[in-house]
Amino acid sequence: MKKYTLALALAVLLPGIAGAAYDYNQPREGYYTQRPTAKKGTYKKASTTRKTGGYTNVVSNNFYYGQSAQVNAQPSVQPVASVERVDGGYYRNSNAGTYRSESYYARQQQPAEVTKTKKTVRKSYATQERKFFLAHPFFQPLKGHVGSVTDFSYARNKFDFDLLNGRTVNLDTSSASYLNATPIGTVNIGGKAETSQFAVKEDLSYGLTDTLALVLMAQYDKTKVSFKDWSVGGGNDTKSDSGLNLFGIGLQNRFVDNNDWIVMGEAFFEHQKDTANMFMLGLKAGYKIDRTTVYGIGRFVYTNLTNGNIYGAYVDDSTGDYLMLSYNTDVKNLFYVEGGVGAFAVLNKYFTLNGELIYGHYDWHNQLYIKGAIGWQPADMFALNLYASTSLYDSAKNKVRRYMNYDVNPTDYPEVDGSPVFTDSKLLYTDGDYKIKNYDEWKIGVQAILYF
Repeated sequence: MKKYTLALALAVLLPGIAGAAYDYNQPREGYYTQRPTAKKGTYKKASTTRKTGGYTNVVSNNFYYGQSAQVNAQPSVQPVASVERVDGGYYRNSNAGTYRSESYYARQQQPAEVTKTKKTVRKSYATQERKFFLAHPFFQPLKGHVGSVTDFSYARNKFDFDLLNGRTVNLDTSSASYLNATPIGTVNIGGKAETSQFAVKEDLSYGLTDTLALVLMAQYDKTKVSFKDWSVGGGNDTKSDSGLNLFGIGLQNRFVDNNDWIVMGEAFFEHQKDTANMFMLGLKAGYKIDRTTVYGIGRFVYTNLTNGNIYGAYVDDSTGDYLMLSYNTDVKNLFYVEGGVGAFAVLNKYFTLNGELIYGHYDWHNQLYIKGAIGWQPADMFALNLYASTSLYDSAKNKVRRYMNYDVNPTDYPEVDGSPVFTDSKLLYTDGDYKIKNYDEWKIGVQAILYF
């Protein structure tokens, strides 16, 4: 007998490899970056400004600047090198660093005659507010700071299928026909496979330097696999699994960040409990245009199955029966490659938009999917990012893969020339081909992002 990998996490939203990079994206996926430190008193302004009530709010390279220019009439106060009288009746003691009234100095060193000249000087000053958007896809904390992304998501993968053919082997050692096998010809049975997953993923990043961050991650998930809507009738076959099933560690390096360009490299390791170890390398490069950053994405993922050499959608029960619709067989090492484009735009001080279009090769099939997000940031250190993704095209449709069925105490037996065989067996194993008639998957989620 072959060993089977219960690859529930792999079966749900395969493009979710972006989760290793937060998603990510997640992958993996909506975070922020710090702009290079501007020279004191200098700020690069975008061409678009908003003026309301004496304030000029500027969005420059995805960052919000709130500038207030206020003019106040005040008594004339000018810094001087020594104790002296200043027009308006006020003096400055440069040694004490304080301002004193005229009467104070009159008692100390009042001149014989003081010409009182009243002169009003208008003193202008400006304040500036700089806001970093936490939902930026190039998120990374600065040295000594911590970023937290808590991701709540629900994903679903489904497809219709037809069992095409099969071969049954008698595995009952007490049967007279032990190890005999027979083809069963055309099966002519159809159904629907559906995998859904609710997950809570925490990505915690710490700035080792201003450009290098350490990332730790963990995920709790509840996954449900169902085979249902059988063409021959009968109930649903369902299996659920839950627990803390994913742990990871990685590094992010934002090695380019200037007025025009931003580039980030990522390297992550993830362990999926009782399933697989995953290694991911990623590169994102963005170009800044006023309120928008457009960027390209590239990722490479290597996955090693740790518990068997087959993965796919799998359901078993307490009697020992199981059915598996495999995605790939006789394999230990999987390779995924993704590439795509995205854009991050600042709408105003509080809201942002993010969109990505990704095409990927995921071991046994290729997929094109789209992802969109809207971010709301009411404060400098907190943001919410609502996102959704769905497949636009998938090559899984019409692919033929292998299925496996293990039947304890069978009630239906294969037939040869119209007569049932292996009728004394209490254990039958059948494998054959199945065809995917269509394939669809989507994911929705919300991220709570903190920075401190």
